[in-house]
Amino acid sequence: MIKRIWNKFWGPAGALSLGVLMIGGFVAGIIFWGGFHTAMEATNEMEFCISCHEMRDNVYAEYVESPHFMNASGVGAICSDCHVPKSWLPKVIRKIQASQELYGHFVTGVIDTPEKFEAHRAEMAQSVWATMQANDSLECRNCHAVEHMDFTLQSPEASKLMQAGFERGDTCIDCHKGIAHKLPDLSQGYRKRFDDLIEVAAKGVDGDDVYPLKTIPLYGSAADAASGENAIGQVLAATHLTVEDRADDMLNVTLDGWQQDGVGQVIYALRGQRIFEATVKKSAIDLVQVHGTETDTETDLVWHKVSLTAWVAPEVLTPDVEPLWEYTSEMYAASCGICHSKPDPGHSLANQWIGTLKAMKRYITLDKEEYRILQKYLQLNAKDTGGAHHE
Repeated sequence: MIKRIWNKFWGPAGALSLGVLMIGGFVAGIIFWGGFHTAMEATNEMEFCISCHEMRDNVYAEYVESPHFMNASGVGAICSDCHVPKSWLPKVIRKIQASQELYGHFVTGVIDTPEKFEAHRAEMAQSVWATMQANDSLECRNCHAVEHMDFTLQSPEASKLMQAGFERGDTCIDCHKGIAHKLPDLSQGYRKRFDDLIEVAAKGVDGDDVYPLKTIPLYGSAADAASGENAIGQVLAATHLTVEDRADDMLNVTLDGWQQDGVGQVIYALRGQRIFEATVKKSAIDLVQVHGTETDTETDLVWHKVSLTAWVAPEVLTPDVEPLWEYTSEMYAASCGICHSKPDPGHSLANQWIGTLKAMKRYITLDKEEYRILQKYLQLNAKDTGGAHHE
């Protein structure tokens, strides 16, 4: 029986025996696999990655200035170490996805000039960040393992931040976005959102509840509001205003808040928290009505519950504050979440956010108006304000 099987295996099967066909197929498979693997690995080499000018003239030029290219230990990382998975199946999937980049290179030229590259930098960066957040920064952890980190060898500040981040469940890319490439300007997104809000507000506002999109003047009469003269103070963005009357297209509004005893020119959103709502000139302090007085038992400071009725122009008012907070939330992520994992607003007390934000002011590129509403957003979502917007 064995002889019969042997003869059948090696006997003629058409032009060739079954054994020859199988061995030939096996050898061909090895050659194909070897060639496929060699070709795929060749696409992981630095020379291949920078063979197109889009990469060579932009991100590669930034990379060679980073610690991933040159450092004291002499251990470097190339493009594929950070952007291509090590495991076979995820690697193949990534290579298939990368084929779209060839289409962009040869056909559309979507980033074939420095100007086009910069225009798409934010989009490309956010795509990479999202991938790394989704896989828990797998490529980073191929080299940097938490269990092998000696925190005593790190600087005290770095050690503190790293351990706190791991305890929160942060992943590497949350805090190390600019480690090898220039950080993109993410302001275009939230500033475009704000421009859209302004455009909608310019069409007019109805209803009895409105919120300024930015700091606006307060006036003592509709005529002053229409002319833009003789302002008695100003009200900050996202402050709730109740419409009392309308005249000459101007709005008579009332805002409620709190004054600290002896600080009559400032109206705050809540008692005990320095969340700015409005300021009034000394000459107009008498227009502020006091409705009650309370003492903060924690600080022994005296606070007055107050209201102020004044006139405003309607051009930058919105009936819904939520789109304004969504804009501010995006600003927070773009400004404070690009260098490190942005803290939950509820991480700090409302008054603590004033100092925290001030300490980070030099690292962010916000104008005065953006800074004000960001501080207000953080304070109204702080630990001691219940994470609720004040309305």
